[in-house]
Amino acid sequence: MKRRRWVRLVAILALTSVAVIALLIGPMSPAVGFFSGGLSLDVQVQSPATLVSRGAAISVPLEIVCTSRQAEVDIQVSQRAGSAIAQGFAFEEVTCEGDLQHVDVTVFANGNAFKKGTAVVQAQIFGCLRRVCGSESDTAEIAIVKK
Repeated sequence: MKRRRWVRLVAILALTSVAVIALLIGPMSPAVGFFSGGLSLDVQVQSPATLVSRGAAISVPLEIVCTSRQAEVDIQVSQRAGSAIAQGFAFEEVTCEGDLQHVDVTVFANGNAFKKGTAVVQAQIFGCLRRVCGSESDTAEIAIVKK
């Protein structure tokens, strides 16, 4: 009877130790990949955007991080303009510095002009490092203001 208790206790301690180690090592895995020189991509939409040429376009500020040599940034903007929708799309290729970068992307209105107010912006960054490619995206509601 005593031997069974010890075997059971040892088995429980072994399983608990494995679970604790997995919990400690698991969250560190992405950090290890980042610090080992792997591909890192991030994009964050910033606010406010500014009107350009009386609403023919807007300048959207982004903060990006990329460790590839170059990355592609795609942006889509939608804004309610009265009973219509003002929309615009933009694509820009950026040279990556491996650290936090501030990038302003000009998005031209497709149809209706942009106005002061709020809009929804979706941004995506895509890049490759050696044979590894990836993408990240961000969606945010931003303010559009005059310069």
